Amino acid sequence: MNTKKPSDKNLRNLDEIIQQSINNILQKFIDEHLRNSIENSIVETLNNYIAASIDIEDPKQIIRVYYKNTVAIQENSTAVQELHDKVKQYLDKILIEQRQKDGELQRKIQAWEQASIDFFGLLERAIDCENNENRQLIEKILSEFERTVFNLGLERIIPQHDESLNEKFHEAIEEEESDVLAGNVLRCIGWGYRIGDNVFLKAKVVVAKAPEK
Repeated sequence: MNTKKPSDKNLRNLDEIIQQSINNILQKFIDEHLRNSIENSIVETLNNYIAASIDIEDPKQIIRVYYKNTVAIQENSTAVQELHDKVKQYLDKILIEQRQKDGELQRKIQAWEQASIDFFGLLERAIDCENNENRQLIEKILSEFERTVFNLGLERIIPQHDESLNEKFHEAIEEEESDVLAGNVLRCIGWGYRIGDNVFLKAKVVVAKAPEK
């Protein structure tokens, strides 16, 4: 099952994707909406040159025309840069707000995970202490709660008898002599919890060891 917890790496990747998307949108906006304005300005300036019947033999007139054209381009470039800066400031603000929302969501998810684990722990202790009638009621509650959190990604880790020890998910607390293959799980004495491969708490187990001869 895939993990539903957004990791720091995933959040950093999301930041990079959002920033790249912002840059692409901004560049596309400039390309589509301002390029025509710049081109029209240049065309208009050139038409004015023609209408004014530029005397190409007059160096001073050519210099004046060139200067006017250069100023027009610079003015458009300045306008583009100012608009770029304003749009970027606005999008940066949106990005900061989104990061704040992501951080708040992450804190809520962590609080939910811890509260679920704590509740599981209460049910686990209650099952060991209650009589048969109450135990059946607790197991029913446990089953319903487990179904709910399983749909959200949280799973209990409960190793079974003679299961191979997996140090990623199991913590060996003690050893006992047994005919079970040495190193395998004899019994689970404390549940573990995970979302996908992300382990919050390892299951505590007793493992087998070979009988002394």
